[in-house]
Amino acid sequence: MKKLLLFVFVGMLIACTSTVKPVNASGYFLVIDFKPRNCVYLYKMDVTAEYYSREDAIQYLKNQVAEQNKSGNVIWLERIEKVQNDWIMFGPEYKYNMTAHVYECPKVG
Repeated sequence: MKKLLLFVFVGMLIACTSTVKPVNASGYFLVIDFKPRNCVYLYKMDVTAEYYSREDAIQYLKNQVAEQNKSGNVIWLERIEKVQNDWIMFGPEYKYNMTAHVYECPKVG
């Protein structure tokens, strides 16, 4: 009985972890919800992510920025919108539409 409870607990713990893992240097980005000051604006990205959680969607965005191999260390997440995912049978019920601006800022930490 104890082994069964331990198995169920470990299974639930694994199910609650993030499914999107950081790639390249995506762990070095700082995600903020306000327009940064004294920074250099680089580019804008519009991303749609079909994930179960907001955190996974943001990690997907950070991975997309990192895969572009451009400079930048701050992501201003201007818009994150959760919308119904139509005609999905075996996938997330919602998707996240995001608009992000990438900046190069001095002394981020």
